[in-house]
Amino acid sequence: MKPLVSAVMLLTLAVLVTPQGIKELVEECKKTVEIGEELEKSFLELKFPPEEKATHCLLDCIGKMLQVLDDKSGINLAMVTKLLQEVKSEGDIGEEQIKCAAEAATHKDEPCTMAFKLYECFEKEFLALMKMKEQKGE
Repeated sequence: MKPLVSAVMLLTLAVLVTPQGIKELVEECKKTVEIGEELEKSFLELKFPPEEKATHCLLDCIGKMLQVLDDKSGINLAMVTKLLQEVKSEGDIGEEQIKCAAEAATHKDEPCTMAFKLYECFEKEFLALMKMKEQKGE
């Protein structure tokens, strides 16, 4: 289960180790995920409406672009290992987050749902990191 938790953390932390910020990621994902203008604006403001299927699929697309998620295995363990060498997380992963991540992984046959459920497990950390990157002008 530890690689699963590490992969989830990487999905939320990977923005720090990639040159792409949220704007670039959304722009690229718009090519495959149907996103209306208002929803795109919401994403760029780091607001991810949970009721929108496009939100779920956008997060799946981002995970795949960062090579943390893939269609075959769900989680790309080779990329997880590589990124773990570059990322140093602060603090411990809580027991509830571990349970949440394990539950999210049960939705492997529904990639958009799995990606969104993984996002929910680490929403606070993901948003904090995205905002930090935005403030740095990246």
